[in-house]
Amino acid sequence: MMLSRIFLVCFFFGFANFNTAYSEILKNPSIKIIGNKIISKETILNTLGLSNNIEIDTNQLNLYQQKILSTGFFSTVSLELNLNELIIKLKENPIIDYVFIEGLKDNKNVEEQIFKIITLKENTVFSESSLNTNTKKINSFLASLGYFKNSISYEVKQVNNDRVNIFFNIDLNKKFTIKNIFFIGDKKFSSSRLKDVITSTQDSWFSFFSSTNTPSNERVDLDISLLKNFYLNHGYYDVQIPSGSIEIVNNNSANLVFVINAGQLYKFNEVVVLNESPSLNDSDLKFIKKIVSSLNGNDYRLIDLSNLRNKITDYLYKNNIDSEVQYSLRKETPNNIDVSFEIKEILNKQFVGNIVVSGNDITEESVIRNNLFFAEGDVVSNLNIEKSKDKLKSLGFFKNVSIFKEDLKNSQNSNLTVKVEENATGEISAGAGVSNSDASISFSLREKNFLGKGIDTNANVTFGTERVIGSLGFSNPDFNETGNTLNNRIFVTSTYYDNAAYKSKSIGDNLSLSYEIFQNISLETGLGISFDSIDTDTSASNLIKSRDGSYLTNKVFYNVNNDQRDRKFQTKNGYTFGFGQSLAYFGSDIPYLSNNISGSFYNEFSQEFIGTIKYRVKSINSINSKDIMLSDRIFLSNSELRGFKHRSVGPMVDNEYIGGNYSYSTNFSTSFPNGLPDKWNTNSSLFLDVANVWGVDFDGPEDSSKIRSSIGIGVSWVSPVGPISFTLAEAISKDSKDEVETFSFQLGGTF
Repeated sequence: MMLSRIFLVCFFFGFANFNTAYSEILKNPSIKIIGNKIISKETILNTLGLSNNIEIDTNQLNLYQQKILSTGFFSTVSLELNLNELIIKLKENPIIDYVFIEGLKDNKNVEEQIFKIITLKENTVFSESSLNTNTKKINSFLASLGYFKNSISYEVKQVNNDRVNIFFNIDLNKKFTIKNIFFIGDKKFSSSRLKDVITSTQDSWFSFFSSTNTPSNERVDLDISLLKNFYLNHGYYDVQIPSGSIEIVNNNSANLVFVINAGQLYKFNEVVVLNESPSLNDSDLKFIKKIVSSLNGNDYRLIDLSNLRNKITDYLYKNNIDSEVQYSLRKETPNNIDVSFEIKEILNKQFVGNIVVSGNDITEESVIRNNLFFAEGDVVSNLNIEKSKDKLKSLGFFKNVSIFKEDLKNSQNSNLTVKVEENATGEISAGAGVSNSDASISFSLREKNFLGKGIDTNANVTFGTERVIGSLGFSNPDFNETGNTLNNRIFVTSTYYDNAAYKSKSIGDNLSLSYEIFQNISLETGLGISFDSIDTDTSASNLIKSRDGSYLTNKVFYNVNNDQRDRKFQTKNGYTFGFGQSLAYFGSDIPYLSNNISGSFYNEFSQEFIGTIKYRVKSINSINSKDIMLSDRIFLSNSELRGFKHRSVGPMVDNEYIGGNYSYSTNFSTSFPNGLPDKWNTNSSLFLDVANVWGVDFDGPEDSSKIRSSIGIGVSWVSPVGPISFTLAEAISKDSKDEVETFSFQLGGTF
């Protein structure tokens, strides 16, 4: 018993001394570093935050060891104390001599991209942890390209004591495609409608050049974000999309599965403005209350809240009111949301100091800066930071965009760092289609960020039974750093319709400048030149033969567009209106003036019924005694008048349709549920078309002012072989010489 007590006393005495020793503070110790050949002593001391004249708390030795190991420069680290000396013993990791990637001889492009993403580079420090991290990064990158179930091995070969070579051996599996896309849970909307929201598409024999039919975790994350925004903008405030998964089906295909819990449909209830800014007077407050009152009773839509906040912010800025606005939401009653817009004075203003842009290896810094809503010297605004992030993401150049704010001590300035992660911006696509009257195949090349300058370039060619079209164009959204968009398009076309009795060939160039004159209202002005050749058939009438020849056209044109839609694709609410004119005169063989007016209205009556009205009016008239060129005359398109054969309505010469000088069309339609299973991916609509084409500027043709109209049903189906659309239409009113087409179909599209 006595021995046990003696042992315990000795143990606690020893522990106390041990603890005291390792709680000791060494003053002005000497620091000795052993084993560093490449990494300098100063680098190690800076890592630890130490110098030769400093107090060292020996209780922190483990932390010092972890700090040195975290640099990745060393494989082993030990720290010892010898009287008043700190001894740091190190073993350096070797330097990488070369990195080799084997197994990708037939995929040089993939190999080049892997070299760009890995951090193991020549003449950098090697570590086992970095090797494992980079192996995972390669595997993740290959999965983002659609390559799953790959085999990746590595080997580290010693060159000498200080240098190594690294060999990655990649056994690449076949690229996977998306077999099916499933939406499960309380989704409220049909699967076919939700497929219109996401970017991923199912594989089909038309999509052999597509990238959207390749499964990837990055695209799934994007699709989840798009789906969530879709529900938030359709009244579902509580929507939950917990997962989107890639489920492997076999050796080269996978299914995408999205789990959705839409929740209840909400409406805006009480909307109030809380003013905590003394800078805001009664008239300002009255104006803002009038703006927000538009929400009362409407379905909850996140985009409406964002738009109103932006409108209020713009009003405050334009009226020099140093205040900011935020909104908060409350679910006070079932299915209703109360909204409070809070306006607060900016008391402690922070100004933008330096703006640092990083991560842009390809994109020029000026492109990023020109899409920011702030500049050096501006007041720091959280709203402008968020708007800048959204604008940069919308360019399609970047996978991720982050903006960090760093407040500077003893200063009103804050530095902002814009960090981007670049995305592939090149696209190649192909498509094919066939309808009642035409079959075609098309190819397209596009680069959305040419030379990193934000310029959108594209080349397209379409070969069809009735026409061949080729074009080369570019669009510079910030021409000469003005914020205006410069567009240029060179085109070549050749057309020959069975019922036209002539061939038409054209080559030309259109150059235009567009800019926003008011919010959502844009103006485009431009110049165009074209050379046209009309080659008539031997069987054509004498009147048509007299139009045979070559023509030069020089024109100026402008277009004004007002776009108030809630979204550009799959629009549910809003309207558009546009008008424009073209004047061909100086040097033109046939001077003319053309006019066009068009617009549309959209209204979502319910989730399954979306009403649409579209209208268009066109005219073209010669401004001298010459007749309008045959290829410039107006015909109604298949979308303007269904139920009639294309180019088989309007003025005629000896049973040949020649088109008119005037046309108008109005289309009324509504979507409706068809009762077919969601997995069939079908959409259907009812429509009424009213249109006419008339007017000639030379003697002889037969003309008719008869109004043409039709009623019918349309069905679209995303089939395993590609998109298919069917139209069943019945002519209500027509001219006796018009050719009707009750049933029509379109198979295929561009991907």
